[in-house]
Amino acid sequence: MSEKVSRRNFVRTTAGVAAGLTIMAGKAPFSYAQNEKVRVACIGTGGQGTYHVRDGLMGAAQDISIIAVCDVYEPHQRSAKTYAQVSNAGVEILPPGITDKQKKLVMAAYAPQAYYDYKEMLEKEKPDAVVIATPLSTHYQIVMDALDAGCFVFCEKTMCYDIEQARQIVLKCNEKKKFVQVGHQRRYNPLYNKAAALIRDGVIGRIVHIDAQWHRNNDWRRPVDKTRQLNAYEAKYIPDLEKHLNWRLYADTSRGLMTELATHQLDIASWYLDAMPKRACGLGGLDYWRDGRNVDDNANIIFEYEVTPASKAFTFVNPRNAFQTNEAINQPYSVRFAYSNIMANEKKGCSELIEGDKGTIELTETGGSIYEEATAKVKWGSGGNTATKAEDAAKVITSGGTLSLSNKEVTKGEPITVDNSKSVDQLQFIQFAKDIKNGGMPKSNQMVGLRATIMALSGFKAMAEHTVVDIDPALYTFDFPTPDPSVIS
Repeated sequence: MSEKVSRRNFVRTTAGVAAGLTIMAGKAPFSYAQNEKVRVACIGTGGQGTYHVRDGLMGAAQDISIIAVCDVYEPHQRSAKTYAQVSNAGVEILPPGITDKQKKLVMAAYAPQAYYDYKEMLEKEKPDAVVIATPLSTHYQIVMDALDAGCFVFCEKTMCYDIEQARQIVLKCNEKKKFVQVGHQRRYNPLYNKAAALIRDGVIGRIVHIDAQWHRNNDWRRPVDKTRQLNAYEAKYIPDLEKHLNWRLYADTSRGLMTELATHQLDIASWYLDAMPKRACGLGGLDYWRDGRNVDDNANIIFEYEVTPASKAFTFVNPRNAFQTNEAINQPYSVRFAYSNIMANEKKGCSELIEGDKGTIELTETGGSIYEEATAKVKWGSGGNTATKAEDAAKVITSGGTLSLSNKEVTKGEPITVDNSKSVDQLQFIQFAKDIKNGGMPKSNQMVGLRATIMALSGFKAMAEHTVVDIDPALYTFDFPTPDPSVIS
């Protein structure tokens, strides 16, 4: 659906009105950008898609031009277009003294084309890359069509609705020599990268357990204007507006908590352990928000990982008592990750605890800290009676017949400081553009997307079937080289 004022006819339309207008140090609109910027089209511009336009893509505007937006709901198109033209124009294009008429005409030239049909958009606009933020059940076909059209792809997490779809995307990337960057944005968060580096440096010792949760107290619904009549284009794609806008709550378009929330943190566990889980078990249900949705509103999952010497997270340890041997304790070992989602209590919020034998890293929505274990003050195996040293350092005491174990260091956390002058959304799109222009590979690449999809859907299946789900390594193994899913910056 074309606009009345396009970039192509801008010069003709404004020649008499804006003659002599100096824009961007003497350059006409877009003349400076065509050979320097990645031409991006946005598919799906609802809440998350529009957020990417007004924050992440705008923050990467020095490398990205938004040439088109596509959404089957016109209000989403309109909102995205407004932000996109500001992003495309930048902050320096309107000099002092410009008239309102000139301003309107100049800004119109920066408005992206708008479409209802993404295939039409791909054919007509031929973008370098696409940003996909549509319902989960639609990701696969749009990603595959975009790759076939020669585009690089940014796709919101979770990458796919089922595991085989995710495998097909990895195969297609290899065939087309393109990449898919998946929206596991913690991969671009300086805090999470610094925590990963600290773990790799052995600051918390051997990881022995991971706890994480995302607890909320709201219905997860988005408001729907019941009075609005769909236009002919919208009606073609939207049979039910409520289900369209609240697709996260319905099983035919979403996998619920496991794909819409959990994958952020499942990815962290896999990243930090540099391993995939061997199995998953758990329980969940729809027990509070019984309002017509048909996905769970609570979930409790345990994933079991085996960490081998092939993992960057494998940590050798020294004996801590006289009964341990180096050989025994440095065989491959298991780490369990306990994860929970609830939707009717937010006390614990969203956080991850990476627990090692020397300390704990806690990561939250507001920052991160390192907590040293009291026992970490003793250098295990440094000579002498290590069993006695361990007992002394652990401060194990008995009083009145009651055993008390105390780690007093837990209240002495040291903040993890990072540069957070840019939002994480901006950082992930700045790097997206750089990887396209420089031939790089995203940290949150298609293999990261596949692995997170496998973990989420294994957990989903474990809850749905009340069983233990074994995760076959063949699901994430290919007969060609695949991108590294464990890179940190």
